[in-house]
Amino acid sequence: MRPVNKGLAPQTYASYLQAKDDLRDAIGSYCSYCELNISNGMDIEHVSPKSKNPTLENDWDNLLVACKICNRNKSNNNDNRDGYIFPDTHNTAYAFRYTKTKVLVNNELSEDEKVLAKNTIDLVKLNREKDSKNRKDDRYVQRLIEWGKAEESLKDYLKNHSQEMINQIARSHTHFISSWLEVFKDYPEVKKALLESVVGTDFTCYDNSFDAVKSLKKIKI
Repeated sequence: MRPVNKGLAPQTYASYLQAKDDLRDAIGSYCSYCELNISNGMDIEHVSPKSKNPTLENDWDNLLVACKICNRNKSNNNDNRDGYIFPDTHNTAYAFRYTKTKVLVNNELSEDEKVLAKNTIDLVKLNREKDSKNRKDDRYVQRLIEWGKAEESLKDYLKNHSQEMINQIARSHTHFISSWLEVFKDYPEVKKALLESVVGTDFTCYDNSFDAVKSLKKIKI
């Protein structure tokens, strides 16, 4: 889960719907939770549900973007931010580990932190393979496809360690950037290009090798 920095509110909103373009400009067209590309289906997501926190309905600090699946799964099942971690307030790059098929809680977390990370996975059902009607979850299907693309790109890179190839890999990334970062975990130059290709990445959450800083807390600058 890519940690993001939205910056300060560009304006005051009479309706949260007015924030859509500003959110896209600030953090890109990627689901804040699963990292699916949502260029053609972006929902504005209230971190603290507006039904339970009406005073935060139009608050920039309470808004993220999400795919329709994550947004529907999350719904208003949390009361507020307590008990979870979120990419605009935590170093979510450190919280999770990625495999081809699963999003895992990082074993390096403290026991209390592991609970928060698992709660977040469960809140949006990140590891769901099929929905209630036994249909494959689109996020699961697309994650498998993107992992395969990343693995093929790694094979190409091992044959050609050029800047041109790095640029091509960054352009080839479509979504699920955490999967790409895992596949290219031994190549900081590629991880740098991948992270720079996505607007709004919070680089304070990464070290000089573009590995996650070992803390859930974000560095304030």
